[in-house]
Amino acid sequence: MRLKKISLILLYLCTIGTIRAQKDTIPKNSNRLKVIGLPVVFYSPDTKLGGGAGGLLTFNYKKDSIGARRSSVTVGAVYTQLNQLLLYFPFQLFPHNQAYWISGEIGYYRYVFNFFGTGNDVSPDYIEKYDAVFPRIRINAVKKIKPNLFFGLRYAFDDFNFTRVDSGGILDKRQVTGAKGGRVSGIGTQLNYDTRDVLFFPHTGYVAEAYLYGEGQLTGSDFSYQRLSIDVSRYFPVGKNGVLALNAATVLSFGNVPFNQMPVLGGTKRLRGYFEGKYRDNNLLLLQSEYRFAIFKRFGGVVFGGLGEVTDKLSGWSLAHVRYNFGGGIRFTIDKAQHINIRADYGIGYKSSGFYLTIGEAF
Repeated sequence: MRLKKISLILLYLCTIGTIRAQKDTIPKNSNRLKVIGLPVVFYSPDTKLGGGAGGLLTFNYKKDSIGARRSSVTVGAVYTQLNQLLLYFPFQLFPHNQAYWISGEIGYYRYVFNFFGTGNDVSPDYIEKYDAVFPRIRINAVKKIKPNLFFGLRYAFDDFNFTRVDSGGILDKRQVTGAKGGRVSGIGTQLNYDTRDVLFFPHTGYVAEAYLYGEGQLTGSDFSYQRLSIDVSRYFPVGKNGVLALNAATVLSFGNVPFNQMPVLGGTKRLRGYFEGKYRDNNLLLLQSEYRFAIFKRFGGVVFGGLGEVTDKLSGWSLAHVRYNFGGGIRFTIDKAQHINIRADYGIGYKSSGFYLTIGEAF
């Protein structure tokens, strides 16, 4: 769940002045921090009117060589009309000249979620809501073992306290695992492969993440299950200013998976055009493509499309359950040196559509 990515209206203020102050000329091996301020005003049916502040910091470590990948830290605090509170701190660090790659998120959330049921046979019109309060910790720490190849550990922790569920709904009737909330705590091994030319807007190369993860009593979890996940993206330069981006992902789960930890389709990253979590189940397959192109100065555009499916059992894959999406969007570059974009996308899916405005690419 990417709670910080509100999917209707985000107005990023005071950005242009910060960009001009940077002048986009800081040397690649500079140790100076680059800071982009992101005061935020937004509205969505889930949150009503909300506002807050955020910021993006990028930097190199003191002993990094020229051209070393810059580390990044994002901070944000948001409050809404519905008394929702979002505090988040995602990060990607590359110490010792990228000998290590440490990423993750620390956050605290008081939020209202949509729940559409599990599997493929839910009614297109079915929706219920639940309120939850929880802290979140995500830490992935890998070490370079060969050029572009990293291996290490991942840890995940959430402690869900459901403060309200819709009366008479699936969660109220406790018809799915995790309907009472509970603690998620697990550990796994992770393998990363990364040949991208740049971090935020690659023009060429691969990035791949594979992990084997498990939860149980020994890891401090209220649930017992295992998961294998593989996510691969490939980038191709097209012409002078175009990029073709491809993404493939699969998630396979075994055991008693709580509904809020199931892999999902929808949202800002996986099949834009559906609500996040519109389709969720134990297993997921996904293929996406996106063509990115320049328009004028800091403005760019994209067209995208994809296919995805979820299923309860590995034997349950069916063409009848494949969901599609397609759409397009506009990009505005807020940091030319690292090509960090604000993106506005409109996606269309099966009996569904959605508008998304956020920062950073989908994959």
